[in-house]
Amino acid sequence: MNITQVREHLHRLIDEVDDIYVLNGLYRTLESDKRHREEYEREQAEKARKQQAKAGGRGR
Repeated sequence: MNITQVREHLHRLIDEVDDIYVLNGLYRTLESDKRHREEYEREQAEKARKQQAKAGGRGR
């Protein structure tokens, strides 16, 4: 393997590492967004339950 081939191989490896780094970042972002969305939906469901309980209690 000559120096030019070694450089080309090294650049391909660096590109692969960069791609993996970017994909890992995207995955972490998506996971975080999913957690936040689920937490928000739980909070909204809890608020709706509390409001239904209040509305149900008033009619009695």
